[in-house]
Order: sequence, then C-alpha cells, then structure tokens
Amino acid sequence: MPRPTVVVTRPAGQSRQLTEALQGAGLDVLSFPLLAIGPAADDAPLRAALARLETFALVVFVSPNAIAFALEALASVQGMAVARWPAPVAVAVVGPASVAALAERGIAAPAYRVIAPAGANANGPGHDEPGPDAEALRFDSEALWAQLDPAALAGKPVLIIRGNGGRDWLGDRLREAGARVEAVEAYQRTLPEPTAMQWQAVRDNLRPGAAPHAWLLTSSEAVRNLDVLARQHLSPQEDASLRQVQCIAPHARIAEQALALGFAHIQRAAPGDAGLLAACLQWADGHAGPAPSSTPAPSGLAPAAPPQATVPPAVSPPAAVPATSTKVERVTQETTSSPAMPPGAASAHPAHSAQSAPPHGAGNAGAGRPAARRSAALWALVAVLVVATAGGFWWLQQRVDHLTGELARRQQSNDALVQESRVLTRNAQDTVKELQAKVGALENQVGETRDKQVALEQVYQDLMRNRDDWEIAEIQQLLTSAGQQLQLTGNVQVALAALQSADARLARADKPQYNLLRRAIARDVARMKAVPDTDLTGAAIKLDEAINQVDALPLLSSERMLERSEADARKGAAANGVNGASAPAAANGTGPGWFTRFWDYLREELAQVIRIRKVDDAEALLLSGDQGWFLRENVKLRLLNARLALLSRNEPVFRNDLAAAQAMIGRYFDTKSRRVQGVLTLLRQAQAGAVTVQLPTMSESLGALQALKKE
Repeated sequence: MPRPTVVVTRPAGQSRQLTEALQGAGLDVLSFPLLAIGPAADDAPLRAALARLETFALVVFVSPNAIAFALEALASVQGMAVARWPAPVAVAVVGPASVAALAERGIAAPAYRVIAPAGANANGPGHDEPGPDAEALRFDSEALWAQLDPAALAGKPVLIIRGNGGRDWLGDRLREAGARVEAVEAYQRTLPEPTAMQWQAVRDNLRPGAAPHAWLLTSSEAVRNLDVLARQHLSPQEDASLRQVQCIAPHARIAEQALALGFAHIQRAAPGDAGLLAACLQWADGHAGPAPSSTPAPSGLAPAAPPQATVPPAVSPPAAVPATSTKVERVTQETTSSPAMPPGAASAHPAHSAQSAPPHGAGNAGAGRPAARRSAALWALVAVLVVATAGGFWWLQQRVDHLTGELARRQQSNDALVQESRVLTRNAQDTVKELQAKVGALENQVGETRDKQVALEQVYQDLMRNRDDWEIAEIQQLLTSAGQQLQLTGNVQVALAALQSADARLARADKPQYNLLRRAIARDVARMKAVPDTDLTGAAIKLDEAINQVDALPLLSSERMLERSEADARKGAAANGVNGASAPAAANGTGPGWFTRFWDYLREELAQVIRIRKVDDAEALLLSGDQGWFLRENVKLRLLNARLALLSRNEPVFRNDLAAAQAMIGRYFDTKSRRVQGVLTLLRQAQAGAVTVQLPTMSESLGALQALKKE
C-alpha cells in the first residue's frame, strides 16, 4: 500500500525540522505553503519603537517571524551585526518555537527574563516529546495572559511586535489592566501563489485510489487561504474531495475555522512540532489499512462517515493495531454511484428482457410487444451514450480552456519573475558598485587617518623636544614673520617691535650662547631706529580725498558762464556799496543820471554772458557729456593706481601715474576753479610726502640665529 502523505502548509523555509521528522517516521511530505512572510511595507514605526526599546517594561513577540524581523531591525538601528537586547526589558512569547528562536539569538534565562505559557520552554512537554498532559497545553494569547502580572504593568509602556492583521486580544487585556500598549508591525503575511507542480501533486492526491493524505493547518489564516486557492484553481469535484480530506490542527480556533469553511474531518493535535508529529503518526497508523466502520471519530471535530461510503471488497482486511494506538476514521471516501446508468447495466437490461419474454408463437400481439420494448431500450441507451459523450466532450473542452488560461497566467507570472530577477540582479550589481566605492572611500579615509597619525606622532615628538629648541624656534618664527612684513608693507615699527621682543626673551634666558645673537639683534634694532619716518598713510589719505573730489571738478567744456566767481561776487558787493552810497545823492539830484546807470548795468550783464578766455588745447572745449564722464573715470583710475603703488612702495609707478593725473586735470579741467586748485594741491602734497626710503633688512639677526641652531 502506498505510504501516506502529509501536506505541510507552513511558510516556505519554516518547516524544515518538522519535514525531516515526518520523513524520518516513514511519511511522504508535500510542501504547500499557504502563507508568505515578508518584511513590513513600512518599518518606520518599528524602528522608532526599537530606538527607545529601553523605555518599555515588556516586549511581546507574537511569533518567531516577529522575533526574526524585529531583531534584524534592532541590529540595523544599533549599527551592529548582531542585535543587543537590553537586559532590564522583559520579553514575552506565546509558544516553544518563539522561546527557541530567542535562545538561538542569546536571549534566554537566567540572563534575560523570558515569559511564556506553561510548557513552552525548550525542555518542557510539547517541544521534543509531548508529555502526558500535552493535550491540555495551550500556546496562545490566553495562555500567555495567565503568566503575566497585570498589576505590575499598570501605567507602564508595553510594546507588542506582530504581523499585519491578527488578533488584538492580548493588547485589549493589557489596556484594560492600565498598561500603555503600543503595537507595531514587523512583518506582513500575504497569500502565496503555489506552482503548477504543487497543484498537480494536490490533484494526484485527490484522485480515486490515491494514497491517503492529510493537511497540517497551523493557522486560521492558512485555512482561509486554502479555501480561496481551492475555489480558484480546483474544479468543483476536486474542491468537494478536498473538503473531505483529513485535516490536523493544533488549536481549537483553527479547527473551528476549518469546520466553518466546509472541511469535514478535523483532528486535534497537541501544540508544537512534537504534537503535530504525534498526530500525523496516529493518523498514519489508522490508515495502515481500511478503517473499521465502528471506529469512532474525534469528539466534536470530525463527523462520522456517511452511510453510503463503503469499502471496496477488493481491499484486504485491516491490519492489527497495537492497543496503545488510537485509530481515526478514514477520511477519503469512495465514489458511491454514477448519475447516469453504467453501460454494463444498460446492456444487461435487454438480456434480462429477452430471458423473460414469452415463447415464440404466443400470439401476434404478444410477439410484437417484446420487440418494441427492446427497440425502446436500445434507443434509450443510444440517447444516454450521446448525452454522456457530449457532456464529457464539453467537460474536457472546459478543462482544456482552464488549463490553457492557467498556463498563460503561469507564463506571465514567470515572465514577471524573470523581469523582477533581472531588476534585482541589476540592483544587486549597483549595490556592489556602491559598496566598492564606499570601500574605496574607507580605504582613503584609513590612509588619511594613517597620515594624520604620523603627523600627530611627529607633533608629539616635537613637543618632547627640550625647552631651548622651542625657544629658538619661536624666536626664528617671530623674526621671520617680522622680516616678511617689513619687505611686503615696509612697516618698520612692527619689525622693530619683533626685534625688541626677541631680545627681551633672550635676556630673560640669560645664556652665554645667546650673546652673538643678541649683538646681531642690537645692530638691526639700531638700523631700524635710524630709518626716517615716512607718512605713507597721510599721502594715501590725500590721494583718497582727491579721488573723492574728481566728480565735482568743473571741465573747460562744460563751464557755466553765468556763475560768478568769488572775486566777481566781491566786486559786485563793492559796486552795490558804491551805488548805495550814491543813492541819496541821486535822490537829491546830484548823482549820475539814469542813462549812466543803465549803461553800467548793461555792461555788467554782457560781461557775465560773454567771456573771452585763451585755451591752449582746443580739444578740451570739444568734450561731450559721455567723454567727460570717461575722462573723470580715467583720472580716478590713475589716482587709484598711484595709491596702490604708494602702498606697495613702487615709486616709479606712483610718480608716473600721479604725473599723468595732474596733466589730465591741467589740460581738461578749469584750473582757475578753487576746487581744481585744491585737488592739485593735494596731489603735490602727496607727491612730496612719499619720500623713498631704503628699508633695512634683518639678515644679520637671521644669520646669527641660523648659526646658533647649527651649534
């Protein structure tokens, strides 16, 4: 007899130990996952909660999947390869698999406080072998609630890590007890899509005469997914056969869900892999041969077999079963009868009619009646065959169309998977490139760190030098900086202050080896003091004032003839005084006459309108408004260049630019204007103040310092 088959419906990759145990017990195993486990669509709430993990008084994991995804996220949050669980935070789980998952990651008693239902520890019943009271064990939220101390959790934060959906019974009880409950999703459960080979294996098991098989249903959601997938992918006959297959459930809620969805035969199992293995072996022992009709079914879960389900006579009698084993009712039912009459029965009917016909010659009416009956039976048989053939052809056509559509969907799914694998491969390549770039950057940073370490070691060695070397080095730095500033800016006072500061430090040291250096510094100090003072700053200020007044200087080409000069104003004031004095005389009739006064007024007005001047350069009178603006800008640029040359002690450039500016002002501007004369005076003063002085150097002091360092 073929070996029984057990269909394991756990998510892919999470049933290895149970599968090996079933195969070791002599059972065939078909993996048919009814749940797909993946990371949560949004893990931001999970990471935020794990970032403040130490603030929670209790963390509840609802499954091993929650443990795996949460600890992986915790390691990422902590920036470590392996997550480090804080010892003060208690952990609560609902089953032995979760206890084992925590122990694999180093979270176990006595270092950590792990709360679990009774019998869920690694050595308790229900894990390796079921104990005598294994049926009474429960691994669910209710059993975990019995192990908690609600009064101790009142007012404290509690974190529940779970998947999408699921029961919130434990969270409601904790909230009623006064705890501040926060639930986050660490993973999500989705409906998988079994492969065509898996569906073919299921259909082969559902065929009449196939080996007995049972389904392990380990969650209520898996039962609902099986119901949905069966309605989508199986024919009505196959779906009805599936509902009559033996199902094994480790919890009452799962069994109730299966019964509600039409699965007729449910067998309860003890919690844990050991309980499932024991239930499978018990079921397999019951199917070693045909189950006797008097064998009772599990109470309240699997209904008795229908009366028409009989055992074919060709099957051998049941084998003897040890007294300790419990037989279960055989689940697979044989097909009882066909809706149409079999061909054999139809053919037997005419023969029976022929045998029961009256002898030949009983009468014409009696002889024609059997012939009519045979003809009607033959026509009825033909009609039944035609209807059966048409129905079979129609069913085969529907089946072929269904298989064709399913193959097309599978092909599209495979194409999508191939495309997704290509995208994932490309992403993996990009990730590898990014990692290589990051590794290169890290290597560069390591090299820079190594260089910085060498520099720090050198600095440390420099710091460990004796005090004399440091003092000489500081004096050299002081004198070098002063000498550079002297050459660049000509600031004699800074150089003199540096020399005097160096001499004062050497005097405080009072060492004989510093005498030659102090003599050289004294000679340089004397040369610095002998340098005459030059007021370069004052000359630069005068140039700045001249630059600011260029825009207001009057040009020859734009002179306003109606404006009177100060001399003309004084002349007018004197004339007004004379006229004022003679006014009484005119009033008395003794002054000049009205014609004389009119002539004087007319002459003065004409003198203001028409003015005759001699200009050496006629081009100065032909400048337009735009040319005048450019002329002023050129004069200012010349003066700015002269100022820069003055500050950089470039006397030839300073004098050339200053002379060019003076020439442009004398050529194009009105030199009789007081403003123009004031600017020319400022330029002459700046030129006189910029006296060229030969600056001394500090070469003697620096040479003596180098000689001292060589000693």
